[in-house]
Amino acid sequence: MREGDRAEVRHVWTADELDHALTGLYMEIKPDQRGLAGVREKLMAAVDAQPQPLLSTVADSTGKNSTGESRPAESGPGESSTEESRPEESSTVETGTADTGTVRTGVVETGVGARRRRPVRRWLAAAAAVAVLTTGGVLAQTVLFSSSSATAQAQEALTSAADVAARAKDPVLADGQYRYVATHAWWMKGVGAQNQNFSFLNENLIETWIPADPSGEWLQRRSETGNRKWVKGTEAEARAAGVVIEESPWPEQRAKGGEFSGNLPEHGNWQFPRPEFVASLPTDPEQLYERLRADSGGGKHALVYAADALRTGLLPAPARANLLRALTYLPGLDVVDGAADLDGHRGVALGVSEGGERQEIILNPGTGELIGEREVSDTFFAGIPKGSLISYSAITTAVVDHIGDKPAS
Repeated sequence: MREGDRAEVRHVWTADELDHALTGLYMEIKPDQRGLAGVREKLMAAVDAQPQPLLSTVADSTGKNSTGESRPAESGPGESSTEESRPEESSTVETGTADTGTVRTGVVETGVGARRRRPVRRWLAAAAAVAVLTTGGVLAQTVLFSSSSATAQAQEALTSAADVAARAKDPVLADGQYRYVATHAWWMKGVGAQNQNFSFLNENLIETWIPADPSGEWLQRRSETGNRKWVKGTEAEARAAGVVIEESPWPEQRAKGGEFSGNLPEHGNWQFPRPEFVASLPTDPEQLYERLRADSGGGKHALVYAADALRTGLLPAPARANLLRALTYLPGLDVVDGAADLDGHRGVALGVSEGGERQEIILNPGTGELIGEREVSDTFFAGIPKGSLISYSAITTAVVDHIGDKPAS
């Protein structure tokens, strides 16, 4: 390497070095590790938004989470979970999947894929961002602490819901009875032909019957109703462009232990919380959040993973309560709607914005139960207006006497 080139090389800080720099800005102030972590995450997110050299990338050395499973790909700044296809021939892309016995929203695939590579943070951008955290040489202590957790309003809502959940009595299923879990979902679907692209929300119904002994045979039925809510374009315009619009067939599935896909982790995960997995989770809320963050990759994905677990109906009351308390440590989580309505059920919506999207969960404040999820566009992207619903779903649970039975209306 030439001497002149060596002079241009900038050292890329590790997380520990960045924490040391943040702390060293004003030695009299001793922020805690959670405060540093919160600022570090916001700092790196801000730097990520800066233009980066094309080939400046680094990767997680393993791409694994704390359980040894691959983390999902993360949405980068300005990216959307609404996948728009641009082929010459007619094509279709849908963001929702239901291949593991539970239903997921968005494009976060569970247990597959490595984390997306992050751009190298340029030294000058990092230094400038650190400088923003100071005022007259004094470290912004309030920023350190407030940015490392949910807002006060969100913490209050989550703590209240957790207290209610902790007092709840889980239904006891008799032999032969089944836990019924239904997800009524509207997922974004993109279709295209002749260089024209269209998007609509596609109505789905997924019903799962779980036996009193979860190791027994499960049943799952999924259907597309044919109802659509157009977001970009109209059905008439799409058909005129040559787009073929039809419902996908979904065969009925039966499997012991709910292993519909046949590739579930032996001890379970957030999407399929077997008793062994639940027993492995920390009971301390802050430690549980750290586990959730490590497994999911953090940010909005942590909220998705929490919703995945809550949606299954497999978490006992103490675990549900602990998980809600753990979410009080999620940076940026806030109450976005105090009276959200999903299928006639009202609840409190809590959301976190990231990558041009806002991921939300809706809780019933009277029971502490998850009643649904929403994903909202925070920016105009791929023809999808800001504020558009990318997906939303409502959850219904009940106990029925026979497999295939539906609860009374």
